[in-house]
Amino acid sequence: MTNRSHIKMKHTIAFIGGSGLAQGLERTLEGVKKVENIGTPFGNVLSYYDGLNNDNRVIILPRHGDSMELPSRSPAELVKQKGYEANIWQLHELGVEAIFGLSAVGSLDMDVPLASEGTFVVPNQSVRGCAASQHSFGNMAINVHPNMSTPFDPNLNDVAVKAILNCGYSAMKEGTYIYNGGDCFETPAEIRFLDKMTKGEPNRLVGMTTVPEAILSNQMNIPFVAICSNVNYAEGLSQQTLVGHEQTLDVMKKAEPMIIDITKSIMGFYGNSEKLPFE
Repeated sequence: MTNRSHIKMKHTIAFIGGSGLAQGLERTLEGVKKVENIGTPFGNVLSYYDGLNNDNRVIILPRHGDSMELPSRSPAELVKQKGYEANIWQLHELGVEAIFGLSAVGSLDMDVPLASEGTFVVPNQSVRGCAASQHSFGNMAINVHPNMSTPFDPNLNDVAVKAILNCGYSAMKEGTYIYNGGDCFETPAEIRFLDKMTKGEPNRLVGMTTVPEAILSNQMNIPFVAICSNVNYAEGLSQQTLVGHEQTLDVMKKAEPMIIDITKSIMGFYGNSEKLPFE
């Protein structure tokens, strides 16, 4: 294991991974240790990996826990158990300067390719949709009422897009993440409603997570960006990609090597300079 006592770390960054995304990322780190069942004022953090890459401290946090087939903490349980609050609070306590949220999503737009084809969406806007939950650190937040004109940090958006392109993959820089909560997927009626509600927004994505993390990160003044992998087309739009967890895991298994390439590229940006990539 790497001895950190003589290492001057440049930055501390974090990756939050979802279904089929977090597993394997810890292998990109040196001196990695697994930390489990950490209590916070808002609930428990199930686990995270803490290691080094290019003299940077890197935290890999599995959003749903380590189990891949059946999540240890589903999207609905993340809400009930205040897991979102616990995770972001712990990253704040660790001094994280930037958070990259990796997320599997569906798409309302048929021209957004599947992640297995090597295309990833880096959204710049979000919408709280049909079953959105409420999240806040209350009076413990640095900024209780953050301005959400840019829910995803524009500088980190640029970093993510550059990392995707540097790996030879395709990046869609604009997108709208529609947060509908979980644990079930949307009904056809909900999709029709969301389609009408968000007409005109680019690259519309539907998902069960991510937006609570963006809100809470903004409350703590931690730059946050999402890197989204389209795994299906929303209910009623396609007969080729059936909406379900098996479909998600199938696409993400194919996309996993690409996700690892992208995270390595992001780490490389931070490792090549004492400054942040956008300074």
